[in-house]
Amino acid sequence: MRQAPTQMADPTSESKLESWAPRPGEVVGGRFRVLHTLGQGGMGAVVAAAHLQLGQSVAIKFLHPKLARDAGSVERFHREARATMRIKSEHVVRVSDVGTSDAGLPFIVMELLEGADLGHVVAAGPLAISDAVDYVLQASEALAEAHAVGIVHRDLKPTNLWLAKRPDGTPLVKVLDFGISKLSTHAPGDVKLTETQSVFGSPTYMSPEQIRSAKRVDHRTDVWALGIVLHELLTGQLPFDGDTVSGVLASIAADPPLPLRHSRPDAPPGLEQAILRCLEKDVTRRCQSLAELAALLAPFASPVGTLSAGRIGRLGAPQGGSFAPSPASSAGDVGAFGITERSIVTPGRARSPVFGVALGMGLALLIIGGVAGIARLGAARGGTAAAAPTASAGVAAAPPSARILAAATPPASAAWPGSSVAPAASAAPAASTVPAAKPAHPNPRPGRPSVPAKPGATAGPAGAPTVAPTVAEGRD
Repeated sequence: MRQAPTQMADPTSESKLESWAPRPGEVVGGRFRVLHTLGQGGMGAVVAAAHLQLGQSVAIKFLHPKLARDAGSVERFHREARATMRIKSEHVVRVSDVGTSDAGLPFIVMELLEGADLGHVVAAGPLAISDAVDYVLQASEALAEAHAVGIVHRDLKPTNLWLAKRPDGTPLVKVLDFGISKLSTHAPGDVKLTETQSVFGSPTYMSPEQIRSAKRVDHRTDVWALGIVLHELLTGQLPFDGDTVSGVLASIAADPPLPLRHSRPDAPPGLEQAILRCLEKDVTRRCQSLAELAALLAPFASPVGTLSAGRIGRLGAPQGGSFAPSPASSAGDVGAFGITERSIVTPGRARSPVFGVALGMGLALLIIGGVAGIARLGAARGGTAAAAPTASAGVAAAPPSARILAAATPPASAAWPGSSVAPAASAAPAASTVPAAKPAHPNPRPGRPSVPAKPGATAGPAGAPTVAPTVAEGRD
């Protein structure tokens, strides 16, 4: 179960911080005074601060000292700022400055947000159809612009989508954390980083091609993730499940998604088909752009959402060239990865004996290295699920994915909050506990508002309880 929303850290909790973390009253870069800490984890810390001359409130993200000593980590940290600066959409968190503190810690200065991430929003129950579609379309505005300049996010999930408000009170979704984004075109100042045998992203939202190789993905991996997010916003469940991290990844590679209609019988067939187009395992059968997806979603959006769909359609085509799926990895390719299995208590559902993507006996070894756990692998389900519409082509009969992967895997160990909240920092690859499955909310609450009904949570680093584990090191 996703933990209940937590209030933003206040100054009384500063005594619990690690000694390196910036303290209230410290001046950063000669311009910003730290007010209090918003979150802290293995990748760094995020603090609220105020500009000394202007009085402007900002959020400042600091890189952890252990990473600040690594040139590659520093470059990736700066790449996040550069990637964000290249996207002009109002649906991206604004970055205003970068620098290095007196203690030698790189930092990024960003706008300070109020609200809650969509992970906390959906924890209160599935959203109304038009709200869920509108939020995904707003996020798609930012991502379509990113794709047009050659940026692929690679880590889309509800906790990286922030629900804020415009000055007039209307909902405003902002995409957070371009920390593991991929640049298919490099701007001046970008350093080409090596990404050998690297897998990163949040496991439950990874596309099949991202599971095989994070380097060999294009904008269509973001389309896949948005399909997962939309299904989750509508049902409170994930469309692929499993008892372990490797089981979920095998399900992504082999199984059809859970049918949307089972949890949302009021969902129009066209909306389910749009999600299935996102979740095609064969990238050539998937929606080929966010403009195509927006056209499919527009009939189910509010009038405001249809305006978002129109803006997406007017953006340029994605950069980066064509995508060629990499062949399935062999065990010889992945010897550097260790495996940690963590049991997840989830009632099983009937598996379709379908095996669409060439899984390979080394799949588990490829995927799990560095993955600490997995958050919310779907809601509790009883009974047997009917066969879902198949979301991939070229499938062949085979034993259930979980059984295959087990053989391949060696044994192993509302009211808005009054406080402002900062953008998220990347989750750390440190070990974390695995929450139990969240009970399903089969139907949205009548008259559900389009803003969170519970206080927003800190969108901080890995310490925040709602952030799904992220494979982080060695990013491109």
